Amino acid sequence: MKSRIVLGLMVLTIGVGAYSISSPDHSAVSQARAEGQMVRGAEGGDPEGRLAYEQNTIDIVKRYGPSVVAVNVTVKGTRVNPLENVPPQLRPFFKQLIPPDLSQPQQSIERAAGSGFVVDKEGQIITNFHVVRNALEGDSAKLAEGAKVTVRFPGVNEELPVKIVGVDQTYDLALLQVEDKGKIPRHITPIPLADSDKVRVGSKAVAIGNPFGLQSSVTQGIVSAINRRQEALASGVPIAYIQTDAAINPGNSGGPLINSSGRVIGINDQILAPNGTFIGVGFAIPSNLISEHLAQLKSGGFIKKAEMGVSIISLGDYPDAVRETLNLPDKGVMVERVLDGSPADKAGLKGAQFTVGVGGQQWPAGGDIIVSADGQPIKDASQLQSLVFSKKAGDTVELKVLHKGHKRTVKVKLAIIKHKRPPQQDQ
Repeated sequence: MKSRIVLGLMVLTIGVGAYSISSPDHSAVSQARAEGQMVRGAEGGDPEGRLAYEQNTIDIVKRYGPSVVAVNVTVKGTRVNPLENVPPQLRPFFKQLIPPDLSQPQQSIERAAGSGFVVDKEGQIITNFHVVRNALEGDSAKLAEGAKVTVRFPGVNEELPVKIVGVDQTYDLALLQVEDKGKIPRHITPIPLADSDKVRVGSKAVAIGNPFGLQSSVTQGIVSAINRRQEALASGVPIAYIQTDAAINPGNSGGPLINSSGRVIGINDQILAPNGTFIGVGFAIPSNLISEHLAQLKSGGFIKKAEMGVSIISLGDYPDAVRETLNLPDKGVMVERVLDGSPADKAGLKGAQFTVGVGGQQWPAGGDIIVSADGQPIKDASQLQSLVFSKKAGDTVELKVLHKGHKRTVKVKLAIIKHKRPPQQDQ
């Protein structure tokens, strides 16, 4: 599979308290499932018994479901419509699922624009940046005039105003704080974060969120792939997503994807949806990205990485036949595209001029090949991305570039790039 990296270029895709939860006896669960054995829940459960696998899901939802909130966004007195990301031809169906008054965007009633979950004992809530971005004033964490963000806990009738603590546009993260902490339900338990590097394909995945305004909806599936590089909708920067077949739809954005141990492995963020709704492929931002950036989010403000403005592909991902035919090196990256007006464009970097088809896939060719940056040999796209993200706006990166057998030096002055928001892509 091609590992595309985008350093500032949007590509259209489809949106400490005490933690304690008993880890299941996986061997017992496997045996019970294999033999069709029925087991009773910890509190007696169904009189007819339940599969251990089933009881595990019930336990997770019971403990952490109350910690998943609906995030509601109001801009200039108009509530964000939960159907705005649903294709027009499908809206009549979903209107049947939502009470008539909830389908009127001008009425001041609950309208779930996204989801979020409590991440610490202070009641702070993680969600996606793109869930709240319409309420923000430019590139800041301040609410725009007339904008309001509230959250609603399951079973609580009152919407609680929140302030935006910090946002990270690069990785599509936002941290919220309920303004009146005394109104946070006492039974709320922060959902602990897992080590997403340990996630394996086939692992259980439980999604909790508010699709189409239907609060506290639970879906279940598996992790269907890991390290699935897709571009973040908010920034165009690639993220090594966790892929899942647990159903995710508009309104699930910002909600947790939880493993069988009751820990968050990712934040539901995007789906591939040619028709606007879930078809079996969803993407979650790995929990380790939350862990790595939580302290910076807590410090407050607007976070965004400086970029070059290019889409690149590791040459090591190219089939041997293509590299041999085009006389490409084994290491380095091909510049696939260059964003107009970006730092890379101003520095004269050139994108691919044509593609070569092999095995049903098209491989960009004829563009600049970056073989080193700041004197470091570049092996792959991830290495170059890490180097760029270690710098700030205004810094210069010196690149060694090959093009048609000729080598040249290109100096790129990094900058913050404002990406245009793609229509109907948020989940």
